[in-house]
Amino acid sequence: MTKISKQTKLKAILEYHQGEFSKNQISRKYGINQTRFNLMCVAYEYFGPDFLLNPPKITSTFRIKIASWAIQNNASYSAVAAKFGYINVRQIQQWKEIYRTEGPNGLCLIQKGRKSTMTTKKKTNNKKVLSPTENRLKQLEAENLELRIKNEALKLLASMKQQTKKLPK
Repeated sequence: MTKISKQTKLKAILEYHQGEFSKNQISRKYGINQTRFNLMCVAYEYFGPDFLLNPPKITSTFRIKIASWAIQNNASYSAVAAKFGYINVRQIQQWKEIYRTEGPNGLCLIQKGRKSTMTTKKKTNNKKVLSPTENRLKQLEAENLELRIKNEALKLLASMKQQTKKLPK
């Protein structure tokens, strides 16, 4: 597979929008995969040349947003390209599969690049990813603490009101 420059892709899209040739003819002419060229045309219609020249930054929140939206809406890859300007079909498939099996936490744990082959371990972040039940437990504990504080504040306020009522005028 040959890497095709952004300028060549943009030239192919603009040539298609002139209406002289079909998508199939242009994708063959420039050596671009037909499915990818279809997605590029859809993304171009919604985002203009910006999706090619300034592609979206891939973060864990971006992955979660794409995967959850695509699953909830049962969206095609062209719909994802139109909504987010992202055209990597294989990557979207992988993200959807990870989201279905592991949930949003699975997409947060994806590390960019190749795995290290070094034998010594470097210091890593010891952030523990919580399971859904542990996450819910933490939420409930925080809510419980907040309600206790509010309850104590209300008791204190009520006692202060009673004290002011008892004072002679």
